[in-house]
Amino acid sequence: MPLLALAYIAFIGLGLPDPLPGTLWPVLRLDYGRPEAALGLLLLAVSGGTMAASLLAGRAIARLGIGGVLAGSLGLTAIAALAAATAPPWGLLVALALLSGLGAGAVDAAMNLFAAARFAPRHLNWMHACWGIGATLSPAIATLLLAGGASWRHVYLVIGLLLGALALAFAATRQCWGGPVEDRGPPASMGAALRSAMARRQVLAFFVYCGVEAGTGQWLATILVAARGADPALAGAATALFWGALAAGRVGLGFLVDRIGPDRMLRIAVLVAAVASAGFAFAPPGLDLVSVGLLAVALAPLYPTLMARTPARLGGALAVHAVGFQVAAATLGAGLLPALLGLAPVALVPVLLAGLALLLLWLVRRIAA
Repeated sequence: MPLLALAYIAFIGLGLPDPLPGTLWPVLRLDYGRPEAALGLLLLAVSGGTMAASLLAGRAIARLGIGGVLAGSLGLTAIAALAAATAPPWGLLVALALLSGLGAGAVDAAMNLFAAARFAPRHLNWMHACWGIGATLSPAIATLLLAGGASWRHVYLVIGLLLGALALAFAATRQCWGGPVEDRGPPASMGAALRSAMARRQVLAFFVYCGVEAGTGQWLATILVAARGADPALAGAATALFWGALAAGRVGLGFLVDRIGPDRMLRIAVLVAAVASAGFAFAPPGLDLVSVGLLAVALAPLYPTLMARTPARLGGALAVHAVGFQVAAATLGAGLLPALLGLAPVALVPVLLAGLALLLLWLVRRIAA
């Protein structure tokens, strides 16, 4: 139980910096004189750093242990946020986004592998709900500060201080985690995992899922301001609603997943997500925000439940590699797909997200048949 509680706290910290680029972009880009599509460059930098770190996660854990990786990664994200608060030149801001991704990547891969091997599906849902809590707090903080007349720089300062406090807390408790996660029998080769059709489907599903989740969360404020005429403060509140509903969905549905059955939960949730995404694209004003909230709740159980079912679906030997591939695919999807969405007119982005949600429906129905 202490390890589980620490895992929850770690995921709150991981969620804090993720929504900031999209939430602050409507005001941040004005200071830098950048077009709307330049948000994609920041998202790609975060994604590149996260993917690079996830590839080195095993070595980092072997050298530092789980506690050391947690403290170090949160420390890097704190440094990145505090440096961004100084409003550095654009090139350095992009480099800081890369540093933030590096800080998050290793702990994300390590914690998911650790949790999939040790925790029940409901615990993974609650662990990822904690990420949603962090992802809700930062846009809420941003909205309050911006509405009070503060600058986007003050938002980065507050988030950086919170991350720094978390990093110090994990540095003080790093011995509670002991050494690296134990091996669970001899693993299969990476090639064997890649040859598994089910493993490939799951990797693609994580790629598309994170494209839908991150694409909606990162572009929501810009869509509402630039394409639908909303006030930036309202757009920030809507972003907080999205991430908050995602976290609440993981908490609430975590109580039901074992009772309903994880595969049945996946089939129901992905269907609702596809319908809700279409509602965000085509519903009239007011109902589009209701659809955003429903979409967040429907998306909530997909990532943690797919992750929790990986060892049972593929076997422990393949899961050692498959979990890492899934985290890497999720990271790539969260960075690449929202960046590609930036190449389209802002008003078209919700329609493209609805198309991705339909693709996700098809993939998950094949996995959880």
